Amino acid sequence: MTMKNSNERKPQSRLLLYALLLALSLGLMFSLKRCQHFDVNSQDSATGDTIRVAIQYAPGSFYMEGDTLGGIDFERLNLLDLPYRLYPITNPAEGLNGLNDGRYDLVIADLPMIADSTSEYIFTTPVYVDRQVLVQRVDSGKEPQITSVVQLGGDTVCVAENSPMAARIENLSKEIGAPIFISERPVTSEKLLIELARGLENVNYAVVNESVARELAVDYPNLNYSVPVSLNQFQPWILRKSDTALRDTLNARLR
Repeated sequence: MTMKNSNERKPQSRLLLYALLLALSLGLMFSLKRCQHFDVNSQDSATGDTIRVAIQYAPGSFYMEGDTLGGIDFERLNLLDLPYRLYPITNPAEGLNGLNDGRYDLVIADLPMIADSTSEYIFTTPVYVDRQVLVQRVDSGKEPQITSVVQLGGDTVCVAENSPMAARIENLSKEIGAPIFISERPVTSEKLLIELARGLENVNYAVVNESVARELAVDYPNLNYSVPVSLNQFQPWILRKSDTALRDTLNARLR
C-alpha cells in the first residue's frame, strides 16, 4: 500500500485557506461599503467643506428601511445641496456632547428651540413645527384613561433616556401642583412606544414628540396621543454658538 506524502496535501489545504480568506475579505468589503453608503452623502458640491451631521433616529424625521434612508429631516438635508456626512445618534444629549467637543458641526434631534438652550447654542430657522404629547394605551372604541394633563398627578410617566421631555414633565408637575414621577428608559422614543403598545410592565404613559407618536400609531392603533403636553414648538437644527456662518448658509437654503 502506497502512503501519500503529507506534502502532497499542502497545495489543496492552501487553496482551501485562500478561498476562505477571500470569502472573508469580500464579506468585510461588502459590510464596509454598506456602512459608507449609510454614513456618507455622495453629492459633489463646491459650496464648502463637508458638514458633519449628527442625526437622531426617529420615525418621520429620520429612518432606514433596508438600504433606503428617509424622513423629513433627511429629505430637507438632501435638498440643501451641501456635502455632508451622517452620524446617526439615539438621543439629543449624544449629539450635543459631540457638538461641544467638536466631533459634529450640526445636530438634528428632537430638541425644540427653548430659552434654556439659546444661551449655549444657535439654531437654524425652524424646519417644521411639533409638540410633545402624552401617549397611552386604549381599548378599541374607548376613550383614553387620561384626558387632561392635570390627571397625571401621582402617576409615573416614561421618557427616553436623556430626552428633553423630562424637563417638560418637571415643569408640568409644578404647573399642576402635584408630583409626576419620571422614569427615564435607556431606549429611543420609538422603542419606548413599542414597549407601551405591547403592555410592558411599568410602562403605562409616555411623553414623546407628536410626529413620533403619529408614525407609530399607524402600526400600533392601540396607542392614543390626543393629550398635548406642550404648545406647538419650533423644531430647528442646532449648531455651536460660534458657527454663525454655517447657520446663515443653512438658513438661506432652508428658506
